[in-house]
Amino acid sequence: MNDESHISVPALQSDLSQQPQVQIHGGRSAARRAIAAGREGLNIVNRYRILIVDDDAMAREILKRILEHAGYEVMTAGSGPEALRKLHEGIPHLVVVDLMMPEMDGFELCRRIKSHLDVPIVILSAVAAVESKVEGLQMYAEDYIVKPFEKEELVARVQRVLRRYGESAGVEQPEVVIDQDLQINFVQHWARVKGQQVTLTPTESKLLFLLVRNAGRVVTNETLLAKAWAGDEEAYEEGLRVHISRLRSKIEPNPSKPVYIQTKRGVGYRFGAKVNYPAGQEPMALAG
Repeated sequence: MNDESHISVPALQSDLSQQPQVQIHGGRSAARRAIAAGREGLNIVNRYRILIVDDDAMAREILKRILEHAGYEVMTAGSGPEALRKLHEGIPHLVVVDLMMPEMDGFELCRRIKSHLDVPIVILSAVAAVESKVEGLQMYAEDYIVKPFEKEELVARVQRVLRRYGESAGVEQPEVVIDQDLQINFVQHWARVKGQQVTLTPTESKLLFLLVRNAGRVVTNETLLAKAWAGDEEAYEEGLRVHISRLRSKIEPNPSKPVYIQTKRGVGYRFGAKVNYPAGQEPMALAG
């Protein structure tokens, strides 16, 4: 995004000057209704956190204002490395990534995020080529938005992705405390077990992220296979069982009688322990 005209800034200025935080629940017509509701003084705030990654400072600010006025908490980063550092401050519910960035392009950033976190990604790009769209959608992203675009389109697409993702993403902190014997850091790939730190592989970390995020619920084998492996990797149930076994050997007091990662035979796995979240950050259900 190289200039403000990509998202109709004159209209943006007049709308956002009057529009408080609102939550968008549908497409363009729903976005219009929400903006109108904002002008009537409604203040509807949702709990989703979005990370915007774009090397253009003006583009970041415009995107930030659009999404904040749609009710989201917004973090920003001007490069891929900065975005990865931001993950240490808090895991977003969705990442909006510009493809054309120096130092680390958008595809590489997406690959690194997806290697250990199940976070939905929306790609922004001036590249409308079918090949780029196919690569982005097949490998990394839940949606691909071609510039220029209207602000209502962006808000509606973000809302649709979050809805389609099952209103998941309960783990917002990079590090969570399960109990006095187990703490996990999903960004740095480690667990502290009875005071001893053990290293997790990216796949182990991602599996644990999925299970902890849905603590108390069974996550199916199909969901774990689809979400824990990168798009270019083959995934099989036998491989899943091997990774779960290795994960148990690292974090369970007695791997043969697991208390954290429990098996629902023929269906999937469930994280059996209660997770201690900060107030207001309890998890929401993962669809599937």
